Amino acid sequence: MATTNESDEAVSSRSDLGPVARAHLRSALTGSIFAMSVLAYLGDHDTALVTAVVTVAGTGIVIFLGEAYAGLLSTALASERKVPRAEVRHEISASSMAAAPGVLAGAFLLLADLLGLSVPTAVDIGLWLGVLTLTGLSLVEAHGSHRSVLVRVGSVVGSVLVGVAIIVLKAQLH
Repeated sequence: MATTNESDEAVSSRSDLGPVARAHLRSALTGSIFAMSVLAYLGDHDTALVTAVVTVAGTGIVIFLGEAYAGLLSTALASERKVPRAEVRHEISASSMAAAPGVLAGAFLLLADLLGLSVPTAVDIGLWLGVLTLTGLSLVEAHGSHRSVLVRVGSVVGSVLVGVAIIVLKAQLH
């Protein structure tokens, strides 16, 4: 059975993205989907600006903590030795990308308020920015992949569909 490092090296040899970039990308995708889900929930409620900002940014931070904890716990459980500091730093660094979308969404809500937009309008714009984020992250992944063009295009389309599905579900609930 291959170890995690051997597995990472095998995948890395078939891909332009290294294990660190893949880990950051995975966390950013997870964080983006969660941030969009929180925005969709907030858009269905009469929410004050401060509550919306704290909710979406706070959720991003909680996602980061959950990702870091899960990654470190699984690493520790898979190893008979103490987890090296470099591995701890790697996991925390990669997991930090899960917080970025929520924190950025919170900052966007503040900026939108400064521009005079209402919270519901800012949430709707934020959701569409989330679709663009998912698309961009998928394009990065597709570009760094050696999979067939059809599969790469399919993964980008899939990301767009996930983002649009979140928006459609929000509209159906509202």
